[in-house]
Amino acid sequence: MDLNLDILRAARSLAAHSADRQGVIAENIANADTPGYRARDLIPFSETYEAGGPDTFAMKSTRMGHVQSEPSLHNSETTTITAFGAESPNGNTVSLEDQMMRGVEVRQNHDLAMSVYRKTLDILRISIGT
Repeated sequence: MDLNLDILRAARSLAAHSADRQGVIAENIANADTPGYRARDLIPFSETYEAGGPDTFAMKSTRMGHVQSEPSLHNSETTTITAFGAESPNGNTVSLEDQMMRGVEVRQNHDLAMSVYRKTLDILRISIGT
């Protein structure tokens, strides 16, 4: 029996993307008072997944041999974002309200991934009779 289920791979990729995105949001919040700091965010999961699926995601490294693990399930490429009216006189583009909303969205995506993963495993357990 082949248990290489695409739905589990997609759920795992969404959870990993959510974790990376939460880290970027935390960096934005930590630099909310840094002059000239530009708010960043990850490319949306839907665009990353449609571009090639979870098998094509590659971990980025700063130099050859730096990363010694298996290829990553997610793409950690960031883009610069600016919420409407968020730019301050010192050039900072972080809006705490916008970052909090993005944090809520990340939490919902992570919860969705975990729910799909949990329900898929429940269905597999029922199908094998345990």
